[in-house]
Amino acid sequence: MCPIITHEDELELASTEKNLVSHIKKLAKAQSNLINAQNKYAEALRKANIERDMLNRTYRDVLKQMQTLVREKRSNIKDEEVNLFQDIIHKNDEYIEANNKYIDAIKNLTVKKEYFIKKKEELANALDEVAGKRGALIKKALNVEKAKNKLIEGEKLKILDSELNDYQREFDRARDVLIKKINQFIEVRDEIDELWIQLKNSVSKSS
Repeated sequence: MCPIITHEDELELASTEKNLVSHIKKLAKAQSNLINAQNKYAEALRKANIERDMLNRTYRDVLKQMQTLVREKRSNIKDEEVNLFQDIIHKNDEYIEANNKYIDAIKNLTVKKEYFIKKKEELANALDEVAGKRGALIKKALNVEKAKNKLIEGEKLKILDSELNDYQREFDRARDVLIKKINQFIEVRDEIDELWIQLKNSVSKSS
């Protein structure tokens, strides 16, 4: 046997929705702070990559001089040294390329996450609107029910029913907006899931 649904149940739902709005906004704020940290990390990586590139240019200058001197037996340059420097330069080139891909993946993710936070906030605002309209609608319905129990005049009752219908239409519009915002939220969420996979795939060996 199904439980009887009362106006109190619907009012409790509206209250719980308000609580949900609060938690959505708190999470959005926490994620915003995380995005800032990720952007700072990406910027630090970019600066380190610039330094690595400058380092590699200097390595190449040294290698060029070593390759010139190694032809002379009395230069105190061994072929092994030349080969080791070539290996270091080659590895640095790989690290620079890998880090650039990683930095781009982080930036793509954070840009989309910033957009996702906006969608999350829009969802929260739409839900807050629905909760408010739901509470107002239920309270209006209770007032109309009380008026009917008092057997008020027919004309006044028509006015109350008309007002109740207005409340219902406002709630329906708010709910339609909420459904639209939820669908947008889910769409962006799925896009972010894909960007996380791209970020994971961009990770490579780097020292």
